[in-house]
Amino acid sequence: MLNIDGVVVFYNPNDDVIENIKSYIKDIRKLYIIDNSENKNEELINKIINQFSNVEYFWLGENKGIAYALNKGAELAIKNGAEWLLTMDQDSKFKENVLRKMINFIKTNDTSKVGIISPLHKMRGDEYIGSDDIIEKITVMTSGNLLNLFAYKKCNKFRDDYFIDYVDHEYCLRLRKNGFKILVLTSAVLYHNLGTIKVYNFFRKKIKVTNHSPLRRYYISRNRLDVFKKYIKNEPYFVLLDLKSFLLEWIKILLFEQNKWKKSKFIVRGIKDFLIGKKGKY
Repeated sequence: MLNIDGVVVFYNPNDDVIENIKSYIKDIRKLYIIDNSENKNEELINKIINQFSNVEYFWLGENKGIAYALNKGAELAIKNGAEWLLTMDQDSKFKENVLRKMINFIKTNDTSKVGIISPLHKMRGDEYIGSDDIIEKITVMTSGNLLNLFAYKKCNKFRDDYFIDYVDHEYCLRLRKNGFKILVLTSAVLYHNLGTIKVYNFFRKKIKVTNHSPLRRYYISRNRLDVFKKYIKNEPYFVLLDLKSFLLEWIKILLFEQNKWKKSKFIVRGIKDFLIGKKGKY
């Protein structure tokens, strides 16, 4: 029998999380809810606890960041004898029976050198054309992943000094550096939200912008530069592509987004803090 627990990270959640949890709760033994909200939503939490018998809830009393919450979930799962950990965002939802498909892949294949089994991430409303391909990737987003806890114990914890943003990319690169693969099952679809996406027509091309807040832009800039520095020798292809993305994102902010100068100011602050080695919560 495969022992799989899950962790979902809350931050000021609304009632939509109940439907999201329903899409995966039946396929895992235990779900650890780690709540980063400054104020606890007692009514919502009571609804969840009353509806799902295999839930444990932990309120941190403050926002300690995504990595701290993931590490808390991993520690609880390891203590409970789990072999794999499902890592979820509060806004993510599986299509029906998708998680079961991912679990069956682990059961029927040698995954001793696989660090993460990931679904295919799609924005809500995106069109999906089915596929049965299994793709090895350099990095994937955290939500919807099955994390091999043997690999986690070998590679150590998520970087809680990043607080948020690039926690997922850094961890994937670290897994690869230690000989573990990142696999995506393209037949397994996970729907989630990413910022407040808007699409603009620009010289007959469709341009997507995420409209992240200035503070998120700070963390993205600071942490991605730290990742560049740490993995440029091991993953030059990833670093060069992501450096290009960094510049293109900044251009799109200046062309299309609101608060463009404030966001640019926070990008510069992130660059400065990277240069002086400052990490943690802003």
